[in-house]
Amino acid sequence: MIFVYKSTSYNVWVNLSFEDWILSKVDLTCRRILFLWRNSPCVVIGRHQNPWLETNIAVLRDKGVLLARRRSGGGAVYHDLGNMNCTVFTHRQDYDRERNLQLVCEALNRGWGLDLSMNKHHDIISGNQLKVSGSSSKLAKDSAFHHFTLLLCADTANMTTLLRPAPLLSLTNTSATLSRRSSTLNLSSRSHDITWDAACSHIASAFYSAHDITLTNQRVVEVEPGEEGGFPGITKMADELKDWYWIYGKTPKFTLKAENEFKFGHLVFTAEVEGGAIISCDIILEHSSATPTALLNNLKDALTGTQLWRSHVLAVFQQLQTSNSHERAVASWLMTWILSFV
Repeated sequence: MIFVYKSTSYNVWVNLSFEDWILSKVDLTCRRILFLWRNSPCVVIGRHQNPWLETNIAVLRDKGVLLARRRSGGGAVYHDLGNMNCTVFTHRQDYDRERNLQLVCEALNRGWGLDLSMNKHHDIISGNQLKVSGSSSKLAKDSAFHHFTLLLCADTANMTTLLRPAPLLSLTNTSATLSRRSSTLNLSSRSHDITWDAACSHIASAFYSAHDITLTNQRVVEVEPGEEGGFPGITKMADELKDWYWIYGKTPKFTLKAENEFKFGHLVFTAEVEGGAIISCDIILEHSSATPTALLNNLKDALTGTQLWRSHVLAVFQQLQTSNSHERAVASWLMTWILSFV
C-alpha cells in the first residue's frame, strides 16, 4: 500500500516526532509512505552533532529561531517555509536512497526543465554543482526512513548567518559529526512557479506512478501530526525532542576555547564540556598589570558543574561578590563575553 501525507504543522519538533511515530508504530512490511513537510525558521542538527559548533546559539535565541536535534545522523540544516522536506518510509529491506533521489530529480526535471542530479554524497545538485538538497536516514530493525531537503525559496541570508558558530570560539577534542559546507541554490531562482504546492504535487504524483498507482487513485492526505487522538504517544515523542538534555546534553564530550582582547588584558577561557555541562574550566588573564587571581579561581570553581546555558551561567556571575572595582570590571566583561556564545 502506498500513502502520501502532507503536514499542516510548521513545528519542527512535531514534524520530526511524526517521523519517529511512523517508524516505531507502523508496520512497513507492505507499505511505502511519503511524508511532505516544512517548518517555521529553525536549525536542525544531526543526532551526533555539536550545536555550539554548528550554529550561534545566542543569535538563535535573539532571533527566536528554534533548535532541534533529529534522531538521524548527518549535518546541520536551516529550515523555513521555503525549504521543503521529504521523508520516504519503507521496510528496511526496501531502503534505497538512490531510488528516492532519482525519482525526485526526474519529477522536478520533467516538471520545470531543470538539470538536477545526485552526487556521491546523496545530495541533489544542479548542473552547475550547487547544492539543492541534503540527505540523512534512520534504520531500525525492520523499518527505515530516508529524509532530504529541497531548497525552494529559503532565506539564504538567514541560512548563512545561522549555520555558523559564534566568532572567537573554537571547539576541539570532539567526536561530533561535522557538517560539510556547500554552496547552495534555491530552485525558485530557476523557475518562479516552483512553489511548495506545485513541488508537492509533482513529487507525490511521481511517487505514486513509480508504484503503478493511476492518477485517479492518487491522493495527498493532509495530516496534523501533533494530534494525540490520531497518533497516540506523539506528544511524549515531541516533548522528548524539545527537551534541553536531548538537544544539548546529548552532545559528545568536547573542549571549548574562546579568547578575546580587552582593555585590561587578554582573556582565555577553556572548558571541558560533557553532557552539556562544564566538568572543568580554566580562565587566564594575560598581559594584565593586576590579575584578579582570587576572582578567577572563584569563577572556575563556580562554573564547574554548571550547564553551558545562558540562565545557568548568568546565575553564577550574579552570585559573585566583590568590592574591588577592577574585579567587577573583569567579571562584567567576562560575563558578557561568555553569554555571547551560550
